[in-house]
Amino acid sequence: MSRLDESLVPLAARLVARAGTAMTWRRTGPAAYDPAGGAVSSAEVETAVTGVIEEVETGHADGLVRRGDRIVTLAAGPLAGEPEPGDALVIAGAEHRVLSLTTTWAGDRPALFRLHVRR
Repeated sequence: MSRLDESLVPLAARLVARAGTAMTWRRTGPAAYDPAGGAVSSAEVETAVTGVIEEVETGHADGLVRRGDRIVTLAAGPLAGEPEPGDALVIAGAEHRVLSLTTTWAGDRPALFRLHVRR
């Protein structure tokens, strides 16, 4: 990893923190088996994050975009883990499901995640 790569990850985090909106990243934690009750349960894990929200045009080339879909950019540096399809972002009290994501890399480390989300 070069010096430039090392500086891009914190730079991305600072820019998203400065221009972003507070939201909550919600994902289902690992499943746990209770041998006494015989039930499998999992808890939701919530993390406060900051993301930049973009509205998506419905005339998007792949035809998989609906009115109200958004692209949310999260800095990878502050996150513990990587978002996945099925996770949720709670934005202004409304839950949006992650449909897909793309990763922007700085060398061998992720710098940004761009999430396609739908309410």
